[in-house]
Amino acid sequence: MTRFVDLSLYSLALLGFLTAPVWAADPENGRKLARKCTVCHGKLGIAKDPEVPNLAGQSAFYMEKSLKAYRSGTREDRRMTLMAKPLSDDEIKDISAWFESIVVTVAEPE
Repeated sequence: MTRFVDLSLYSLALLGFLTAPVWAADPENGRKLARKCTVCHGKLGIAKDPEVPNLAGQSAFYMEKSLKAYRSGTREDRRMTLMAKPLSDDEIKDISAWFESIVVTVAEPE
């Protein structure tokens, strides 16, 4: 019985550790921060310009990686570098969480 309890406690601790980064992000704050993004990427992350990517439903992991790359200069785009440069890691997490939280529906063509 104690082995089961020990295993259960270990599993809960591991689950808490693995989900901690998700709790750290604040999508509502990200929504406020993302107002600057709407000029190019659209109000809900759906861009009208075909040269600008849609951000709605994008993976937070991918967005964080991309924004940090723009911020550091390892990925280059004049506009995105300017936008990402002043962002803190927490702001990047929040913006990424906001865009990931937007639900995008896909329909297969007929």
